[in-house]
Amino acid sequence: MDHRIDDDRQTPGWLRDLTVAQLDDHTDEVFGRLRREAPVAWVPALGAWLVSSWALCREVAANAEDFPGGTDAMEARLFGLPLILGAEGETHADLRLAAGGQFQPRVFKDRLEERIRPLAREQCTRLASATGGELMHDYFEPVSVLSVADALGFRDLDAATLQRWFHTLAAGAANTTDPNGDFLDPHGFDDADLVREEVRAYLTALHTQERRIPTDGPVAQFFRAGVPEGKMRDVEYLLPTTLVLFLGGLQEPGHACGATFLGLSTRPEQLHRVVENPALLGKAIAEGLRWMSPLYGGASRTAARDLLLGGAAVRAGDHLWLVYGSANVDETEFDDGTVYDLDRARHPNLAFGTGRHSCVGSAYAPQVARIALEELFRAFPDIRLDPDRPPTPSGWLFRGARELHATWA
Repeated sequence: MDHRIDDDRQTPGWLRDLTVAQLDDHTDEVFGRLRREAPVAWVPALGAWLVSSWALCREVAANAEDFPGGTDAMEARLFGLPLILGAEGETHADLRLAAGGQFQPRVFKDRLEERIRPLAREQCTRLASATGGELMHDYFEPVSVLSVADALGFRDLDAATLQRWFHTLAAGAANTTDPNGDFLDPHGFDDADLVREEVRAYLTALHTQERRIPTDGPVAQFFRAGVPEGKMRDVEYLLPTTLVLFLGGLQEPGHACGATFLGLSTRPEQLHRVVENPALLGKAIAEGLRWMSPLYGGASRTAARDLLLGGAAVRAGDHLWLVYGSANVDETEFDDGTVYDLDRARHPNLAFGTGRHSCVGSAYAPQVARIALEELFRAFPDIRLDPDRPPTPSGWLFRGARELHATWA
Protein backbone atom coordinates (compact mmCIF):
# COMPACT_ATOMS: atom_id res chain seq x y z
CA MET A 1 0.00 0.00 0.00
CA ASP A 2 1.30 3.46 -0.91
CA HIS A 3 1.58 5.63 2.20
CA ARG A 4 3.27 8.65 0.62
CA ILE A 5 1.81 11.83 2.07
CA ASP A 6 1.43 15.09 0.17
CA ASP A 7 3.15 17.67 2.37
CA ASP A 8 0.66 20.39 1.41
CA ARG A 9 -2.75 18.75 1.64
CA GLN A 10 -2.00 15.54 3.55
CA THR A 11 -3.17 13.53 0.55
CA PRO A 12 -2.48 9.78 0.59
CA GLY A 13 -0.26 8.97 -2.35
CA TRP A 14 -2.78 6.71 -4.08
CA LEU A 15 -5.12 9.68 -4.42
CA ARG A 16 -2.57 11.91 -6.11
CA ASP A 17 -3.06 10.30 -9.48
CA LEU A 18 -6.77 9.50 -9.11
CA THR A 19 -8.74 10.74 -12.10
CA VAL A 20 -12.37 11.77 -12.47
CA ALA A 21 -12.80 8.85 -14.88
CA GLN A 22 -11.65 6.45 -12.18
CA LEU A 23 -14.12 7.99 -9.74
CA ASP A 24 -16.87 7.43 -12.30
CA ASP A 25 -15.89 3.92 -13.36
CA HIS A 26 -14.68 2.45 -10.05
CA THR A 27 -16.94 4.31 -7.64
CA ASP A 28 -17.62 1.51 -5.18
CA GLU A 29 -13.96 0.48 -4.97
CA VAL A 30 -12.61 4.03 -4.57
CA PHE A 31 -15.14 5.18 -1.99
CA GLY A 32 -14.92 1.94 -0.05
CA ARG A 33 -11.21 2.56 0.35
CA LEU A 34 -11.80 6.21 1.22
CA ARG A 35 -14.23 5.28 3.98
CA ARG A 36 -11.67 2.87 5.45
CA GLU A 37 -8.51 4.93 5.06
CA ALA A 38 -9.31 8.60 4.50
CA PRO A 39 -12.96 9.56 5.11
CA VAL A 40 -11.96 13.19 4.59
CA ALA A 41 -9.56 13.30 1.65
CA TRP A 42 -8.20 16.05 -0.57
CA VAL A 43 -8.43 14.89 -4.19
CA PRO A 44 -6.19 16.93 -6.50
CA ALA A 45 -8.16 15.91 -9.59
CA LEU A 46 -11.19 17.69 -8.14
CA GLY A 47 -9.44 20.46 -6.25
CA ALA A 48 -11.75 19.59 -3.37
CA TRP A 49 -12.23 17.41 -0.32
CA LEU A 50 -14.33 14.27 -0.47
CA VAL A 51 -16.23 13.47 2.74
CA SER A 52 -17.30 9.85 2.44
CA SER A 53 -18.45 8.51 5.81
CA TRP A 54 -21.92 8.58 7.35
CA ALA A 55 -20.88 10.33 10.56
CA LEU A 56 -18.77 13.02 8.91
CA CYS A 57 -21.29 13.79 6.16
CA ARG A 58 -23.93 14.34 8.82
CA GLU A 59 -21.55 16.41 10.93
CA VAL A 60 -20.76 18.79 8.09
CA ALA A 61 -24.36 19.03 6.89
CA ALA A 62 -25.51 19.99 10.39
CA ASN A 63 -22.83 22.66 10.90
CA ALA A 64 -24.09 25.70 9.00
CA GLU A 65 -21.70 28.07 10.74
CA ASP A 66 -18.48 26.34 9.72
CA PHE A 67 -19.74 24.80 6.47
CA PRO A 68 -22.16 27.10 4.65
CA GLY A 69 -23.49 26.20 1.22
CA GLY A 70 -20.83 26.10 -1.43
CA THR A 71 -20.70 26.62 -5.18
CA ASP A 72 -17.63 25.27 -6.94
CA ALA A 73 -16.25 26.49 -10.26
CA MET A 74 -18.11 23.87 -12.29
CA GLU A 75 -21.47 24.70 -10.69
CA ALA A 76 -21.00 28.44 -11.10
CA ARG A 77 -20.01 28.02 -14.76
CA LEU A 78 -22.74 25.50 -15.61
CA PHE A 79 -25.66 27.07 -13.76
CA GLY A 80 -24.75 30.65 -12.90
CA LEU A 81 -25.60 32.56 -9.72
CA PRO A 82 -27.49 32.90 -7.42
CA LEU A 83 -27.83 29.18 -6.99
CA ILE A 84 -30.05 27.34 -4.55
CA LEU A 85 -27.25 24.83 -3.93
CA GLY A 86 -24.87 27.43 -2.53
CA ALA A 87 -27.08 30.31 -1.43
CA GLU A 88 -27.63 31.13 2.23
CA GLY A 89 -29.84 33.41 4.26
CA GLU A 90 -32.73 35.25 2.65
CA THR A 91 -31.70 34.32 -0.89
CA HIS A 92 -31.65 30.63 -0.05
CA ALA A 93 -35.02 30.81 1.71
CA ASP A 94 -36.55 32.68 -1.22
CA LEU A 95 -35.24 30.24 -3.82
CA ARG A 96 -36.51 27.28 -1.80
CA LEU A 97 -39.92 28.94 -1.55
CA ALA A 98 -40.04 29.48 -5.31
CA ALA A 99 -38.72 26.05 -6.27
CA GLY A 100 -39.98 23.87 -3.45
CA GLY A 101 -43.57 24.88 -2.85
CA GLN A 102 -44.87 22.62 -5.61
CA PHE A 103 -43.22 19.57 -4.04
CA GLN A 104 -44.95 19.74 -0.66
CA PRO A 105 -47.21 16.72 0.07
CA ARG A 106 -50.27 18.87 0.74
CA VAL A 107 -49.82 20.39 -2.72
CA PHE A 108 -49.10 17.27 -4.77
CA LYS A 109 -51.17 14.64 -2.90
CA ASP A 110 -54.27 14.82 -5.10
CA ARG A 111 -52.24 15.23 -8.26
CA LEU A 112 -50.60 11.82 -7.86
CA GLU A 113 -53.74 9.91 -8.85
CA GLU A 114 -55.26 12.60 -11.05
CA ARG A 115 -52.22 13.25 -13.24
CA ILE A 116 -49.19 11.09 -12.45
CA ARG A 117 -50.80 7.65 -12.54
CA PRO A 118 -52.49 8.25 -15.93
CA LEU A 119 -49.16 9.56 -17.20
CA ALA A 120 -47.37 6.39 -16.04
CA ARG A 121 -50.05 4.16 -17.56
CA GLU A 122 -49.76 5.93 -20.88
CA GLN A 123 -46.02 5.43 -20.92
CA CYS A 124 -46.48 1.80 -19.91
CA THR A 125 -48.83 1.08 -22.82
CA ARG A 126 -46.05 2.08 -25.20
CA LEU A 127 -44.08 -0.93 -23.98
CA ALA A 128 -46.94 -3.40 -24.26
CA SER A 129 -46.39 -4.44 -27.87
CA ALA A 130 -42.87 -5.69 -27.16
CA THR A 131 -41.54 -8.62 -25.17
CA GLY A 132 -38.81 -6.55 -23.60
CA GLY A 133 -37.07 -3.24 -23.79
CA GLU A 134 -34.76 -0.65 -22.27
CA LEU A 135 -36.44 0.76 -19.18
CA MET A 136 -34.41 3.86 -18.37
CA HIS A 137 -34.83 5.82 -21.60
CA ASP A 138 -38.16 4.35 -22.64
CA TYR A 139 -40.09 4.32 -19.38
CA PHE A 140 -38.47 5.46 -16.13
CA GLU A 141 -37.04 8.71 -17.51
CA PRO A 142 -40.16 9.81 -19.44
CA VAL A 143 -42.37 9.25 -16.40
CA SER A 144 -39.81 11.05 -14.24
CA VAL A 145 -39.24 14.16 -16.34
CA LEU A 146 -42.91 14.62 -17.19
CA SER A 147 -43.93 14.24 -13.55
CA VAL A 148 -41.44 16.85 -12.35
CA ALA A 149 -42.36 19.21 -15.17
CA ASP A 150 -46.02 18.72 -14.27
CA ALA A 151 -45.31 19.75 -10.67
CA LEU A 152 -43.51 22.87 -11.84
CA GLY A 153 -46.33 23.79 -14.22
CA PHE A 154 -44.13 23.27 -17.28
CA ARG A 155 -46.74 21.02 -18.86
CA ASP A 156 -46.17 21.98 -22.50
CA LEU A 157 -42.69 20.46 -22.53
CA ASP A 158 -42.39 16.96 -24.02
CA ALA A 159 -40.36 14.09 -22.61
CA ALA A 160 -37.79 14.12 -25.42
CA THR A 161 -36.92 17.77 -24.80
CA LEU A 162 -36.70 17.31 -21.04
CA GLN A 163 -34.54 14.21 -21.35
CA ARG A 164 -32.24 16.00 -23.77
CA TRP A 165 -31.91 18.94 -21.39
CA PHE A 166 -31.16 16.67 -18.45
CA HIS A 167 -28.54 14.57 -20.22
CA THR A 168 -26.83 17.62 -21.72
CA LEU A 169 -26.60 19.35 -18.36
CA ALA A 170 -25.31 16.11 -16.79
CA ALA A 171 -22.54 15.98 -19.39
CA GLY A 172 -21.63 19.56 -18.51
CA ALA A 173 -21.53 18.69 -14.81
CA ALA A 174 -18.81 16.14 -15.57
CA ASN A 175 -16.51 18.94 -16.73
CA THR A 176 -14.78 19.54 -13.42
CA THR A 177 -11.48 21.35 -12.90
CA ASP A 178 -7.98 19.90 -12.96
CA PRO A 179 -5.38 20.46 -10.22
CA ASN A 180 -4.50 23.81 -11.83
CA GLY A 181 -8.09 25.01 -11.66
CA ASP A 182 -8.70 24.70 -15.40
CA PHE A 183 -11.73 22.88 -16.74
CA LEU A 184 -10.92 19.41 -18.07
CA ASP A 185 -12.49 20.20 -21.45
CA PRO A 186 -12.39 23.82 -22.66
CA HIS A 187 -15.48 23.11 -24.76
CA GLY A 188 -17.20 20.93 -22.16
CA PHE A 189 -19.96 23.46 -21.50
CA ASP A 190 -20.78 24.31 -25.12
CA ASP A 191 -23.83 22.09 -25.41
CA ALA A 192 -25.02 22.96 -21.91
CA ASP A 193 -24.80 26.65 -22.80
CA LEU A 194 -27.19 26.03 -25.70
CA VAL A 195 -29.60 24.31 -23.32
CA ARG A 196 -29.34 27.25 -20.94
CA GLU A 197 -30.42 29.56 -23.75
CA GLU A 198 -33.38 27.30 -24.53
CA VAL A 199 -34.41 27.29 -20.88
CA ARG A 200 -33.96 31.06 -20.64
CA ALA A 201 -36.25 31.55 -23.64
CA TYR A 202 -38.82 29.16 -22.17
CA LEU A 203 -38.83 30.94 -18.78
CA THR A 204 -39.02 34.34 -20.45
CA ALA A 205 -42.13 33.30 -22.36
CA LEU A 206 -43.69 31.90 -19.16
CA HIS A 207 -42.80 35.07 -17.27
CA THR A 208 -44.40 37.26 -19.93
CA GLN A 209 -47.55 35.16 -19.96
CA GLU A 210 -47.80 35.13 -16.16
CA ARG A 211 -47.34 38.90 -16.00
CA ARG A 212 -50.04 39.44 -18.62
CA ILE A 213 -52.53 36.89 -17.24
CA PRO A 214 -51.78 36.00 -13.60
CA THR A 215 -52.56 32.44 -12.51
CA ASP A 216 -52.82 30.71 -9.16
CA GLY A 217 -50.97 27.49 -10.00
CA PRO A 218 -47.36 26.30 -9.85
CA VAL A 219 -46.10 28.89 -12.33
CA ALA A 220 -47.46 31.63 -10.07
CA GLN A 221 -45.73 29.94 -7.13
CA PHE A 222 -42.46 30.01 -9.02
CA PHE A 223 -42.61 33.66 -9.98
CA ARG A 224 -44.79 35.27 -7.30
CA ALA A 225 -44.89 33.33 -4.00
CA GLY A 226 -43.63 35.44 -1.13
CA VAL A 227 -42.94 38.58 -3.20
CA PRO A 228 -44.85 41.86 -2.85
CA GLU A 229 -48.18 42.03 -4.67
CA GLY A 230 -47.74 43.04 -8.28
CA LYS A 231 -44.09 42.00 -8.35
CA MET A 232 -42.46 38.92 -9.89
CA ARG A 233 -39.10 37.23 -9.57
CA ASP A 234 -36.84 37.92 -12.54
CA VAL A 235 -35.98 35.22 -15.07
CA GLU A 236 -32.24 35.74 -14.61
CA TYR A 237 -32.60 35.30 -10.86
CA LEU A 238 -34.49 32.01 -11.27
CA LEU A 239 -32.59 30.61 -14.25
CA PRO A 240 -29.65 29.02 -12.33
CA THR A 241 -31.98 27.24 -9.90
CA THR A 242 -34.23 26.14 -12.78
CA LEU A 243 -31.21 24.50 -14.40
CA VAL A 244 -30.47 22.74 -11.11
CA LEU A 245 -34.06 21.47 -11.02
CA PHE A 246 -33.70 20.19 -14.57
CA LEU A 247 -30.44 18.42 -13.76
CA GLY A 248 -31.01 17.17 -10.23
CA GLY A 249 -34.79 17.06 -10.18
CA LEU A 250 -35.87 15.67 -13.54
CA GLN A 251 -33.96 12.45 -13.01
CA GLU A 252 -34.78 11.78 -9.35
CA PRO A 253 -37.99 9.70 -9.63
CA GLY A 254 -36.72 7.81 -12.68
CA HIS A 255 -33.35 6.98 -11.21
CA ALA A 256 -35.04 5.99 -7.95
CA CYS A 257 -37.00 3.51 -10.08
CA GLY A 258 -33.84 2.30 -11.77
CA ALA A 259 -31.95 1.82 -8.50
CA THR A 260 -34.91 -0.01 -6.95
CA PHE A 261 -35.51 -2.32 -9.90
CA LEU A 262 -31.81 -3.08 -10.21
CA GLY A 263 -31.51 -3.72 -6.48
CA LEU A 264 -34.55 -5.99 -6.42
CA SER A 265 -33.13 -7.83 -9.41
CA THR A 266 -30.09 -8.81 -7.36
CA ARG A 267 -32.56 -10.63 -5.06
CA PRO A 268 -35.11 -12.28 -7.41
CA GLU A 269 -37.17 -13.62 -4.53
CA GLN A 270 -37.53 -10.08 -3.19
CA LEU A 271 -38.52 -8.79 -6.63
CA HIS A 272 -41.22 -11.46 -6.75
CA ARG A 273 -42.52 -10.42 -3.33
CA VAL A 274 -42.80 -6.79 -4.36
CA VAL A 275 -44.53 -7.60 -7.65
CA GLU A 276 -47.03 -9.71 -5.73
CA ASN A 277 -47.46 -7.16 -2.94
CA PRO A 278 -47.12 -3.53 -4.15
CA ALA A 279 -47.56 -2.34 -0.56
CA LEU A 280 -43.87 -3.21 -0.15
CA LEU A 281 -42.83 -0.63 -2.74
CA GLY A 282 -42.31 2.19 -0.26
CA LYS A 283 -39.76 0.13 1.62
CA ALA A 284 -38.24 -1.19 -1.62
CA ILE A 285 -37.72 2.33 -2.98
CA ALA A 286 -36.20 3.60 0.27
CA GLU A 287 -33.71 0.73 0.16
CA GLY A 288 -32.99 1.36 -3.52
CA LEU A 289 -32.24 5.01 -2.85
CA ARG A 290 -29.92 4.04 -0.01
CA TRP A 291 -28.20 1.25 -1.90
CA MET A 292 -27.51 3.25 -5.07
CA SER A 293 -28.19 6.89 -4.38
CA PRO A 294 -28.81 8.68 -7.71
CA LEU A 295 -27.38 11.96 -6.38
CA TYR A 296 -24.31 10.07 -5.23
CA GLY A 297 -22.06 13.11 -4.97
CA GLY A 298 -24.63 14.59 -2.65
CA ALA A 299 -23.98 18.21 -1.83
CA SER A 300 -21.17 20.72 -1.66
CA ARG A 301 -20.07 23.00 1.14
CA THR A 302 -17.37 25.62 1.67
CA ALA A 303 -15.26 25.83 4.83
CA ALA A 304 -15.79 29.18 6.57
CA ARG A 305 -12.56 28.92 8.57
CA ASP A 306 -9.49 26.77 9.07
CA LEU A 307 -10.46 23.69 11.05
CA LEU A 308 -9.90 19.99 11.59
CA LEU A 309 -12.44 17.56 10.19
CA GLY A 310 -11.94 13.87 10.77
CA GLY A 311 -8.28 14.61 11.46
CA ALA A 312 -7.81 16.48 8.18
CA ALA A 313 -6.71 20.12 8.14
CA VAL A 314 -9.33 21.93 6.07
CA ARG A 315 -8.66 25.56 5.16
CA ALA A 316 -11.05 28.48 4.94
CA GLY A 317 -12.46 28.62 1.43
CA ASP A 318 -11.82 24.95 0.68
CA HIS A 319 -14.59 23.16 -1.20
CA LEU A 320 -16.01 19.91 0.19
CA TRP A 321 -18.25 17.32 -1.46
CA LEU A 322 -20.51 15.44 0.95
CA VAL A 323 -20.68 12.10 -0.83
CA TYR A 324 -24.04 10.94 0.46
CA GLY A 325 -24.07 7.87 -1.78
CA SER A 326 -20.94 6.61 -0.03
CA ALA A 327 -22.31 7.52 3.41
CA ASN A 328 -25.43 5.48 2.65
CA VAL A 329 -23.41 2.27 2.34
CA ASP A 330 -20.97 3.03 5.17
CA GLU A 331 -20.14 -0.30 6.81
CA THR A 332 -19.95 1.31 10.24
CA GLU A 333 -23.60 2.37 9.98
CA PHE A 334 -25.20 -0.29 7.76
CA ASP A 335 -24.54 -4.02 8.04
CA ASP A 336 -23.58 -5.29 4.58
CA GLY A 337 -24.27 -1.78 3.32
CA THR A 338 -23.33 -2.52 -0.28
CA VAL A 339 -26.01 -5.25 -0.46
CA TYR A 340 -29.59 -4.47 -1.43
CA ASP A 341 -31.97 -5.97 1.13
CA LEU A 342 -35.71 -5.37 1.18
CA ASP A 343 -35.81 -6.77 4.72
CA ARG A 344 -33.23 -4.37 6.12
CA ALA A 345 -34.36 -2.71 9.35
CA ARG A 346 -35.68 0.77 8.73
CA HIS A 347 -32.95 3.38 8.96
CA PRO A 348 -32.82 6.97 7.69
CA ASN A 349 -30.59 7.59 4.69
CA LEU A 350 -29.02 10.59 3.02
CA ALA A 351 -30.23 10.04 -0.55
CA PHE A 352 -31.89 13.47 -0.49
CA GLY A 353 -29.43 15.08 1.88
CA THR A 354 -30.18 16.53 5.28
CA GLY A 355 -30.54 19.93 6.87
CA ARG A 356 -31.39 23.22 5.23
CA HIS A 357 -29.95 22.19 1.85
CA SER A 358 -31.85 18.91 1.61
CA CYS A 359 -33.50 18.21 -1.73
CA VAL A 360 -36.81 20.02 -2.25
CA GLY A 361 -38.21 16.94 -4.02
CA SER A 362 -37.53 14.45 -1.23
CA ALA A 363 -41.24 13.78 -0.63
CA TYR A 364 -42.34 13.91 -4.27
CA ALA A 365 -39.75 11.71 -5.99
CA PRO A 366 -40.45 8.50 -4.01
CA GLN A 367 -44.19 8.85 -4.64
CA VAL A 368 -43.70 9.21 -8.38
CA ALA A 369 -41.32 6.24 -8.31
CA ARG A 370 -43.91 4.20 -6.41
CA ILE A 371 -46.59 4.86 -9.01
CA ALA A 372 -44.23 4.19 -11.92
CA LEU A 373 -43.17 0.83 -10.48
CA GLU A 374 -46.73 -0.11 -9.49
CA GLU A 375 -47.88 0.41 -13.06
CA LEU A 376 -44.88 -1.39 -14.53
CA PHE A 377 -45.28 -4.45 -12.28
CA ARG A 378 -49.04 -4.51 -12.81
CA ALA A 379 -48.60 -4.53 -16.59
CA PHE A 380 -45.63 -6.92 -16.65
CA PRO A 381 -45.63 -9.18 -13.57
CA ASP A 382 -42.97 -11.46 -15.09
CA ILE A 383 -40.50 -8.64 -15.69
CA ARG A 384 -36.82 -9.34 -15.08
CA LEU A 385 -33.44 -8.05 -16.20
CA ASP A 386 -32.29 -9.31 -19.58
CA PRO A 387 -29.51 -11.77 -18.66
CA ASP A 388 -27.81 -11.18 -22.02
CA ARG A 389 -27.51 -7.41 -21.48
CA PRO A 390 -26.43 -6.81 -17.88
CA PRO A 391 -26.37 -3.19 -16.66
CA THR A 392 -23.21 -1.33 -15.73
CA PRO A 393 -23.76 1.39 -13.11
CA SER A 394 -21.36 4.32 -13.27
CA GLY A 395 -20.83 7.86 -12.05
CA TRP A 396 -19.91 9.44 -8.73
CA LEU A 397 -21.83 12.73 -8.97
CA PHE A 398 -24.88 11.08 -10.50
CA ARG A 399 -24.88 7.31 -10.14
CA GLY A 400 -26.92 4.64 -11.85
CA ALA A 401 -27.23 2.37 -14.84
CA ARG A 402 -27.57 4.31 -18.07
CA GLU A 403 -29.49 1.39 -19.54
CA LEU A 404 -31.68 -1.27 -17.94
CA HIS A 405 -32.63 -3.91 -20.47
CA ALA A 406 -35.49 -6.11 -19.29
CA THR A 407 -37.75 -8.85 -20.60
CA TRP A 408 -41.38 -9.43 -19.66
CA ALA A 409 -42.75 -12.17 -21.85
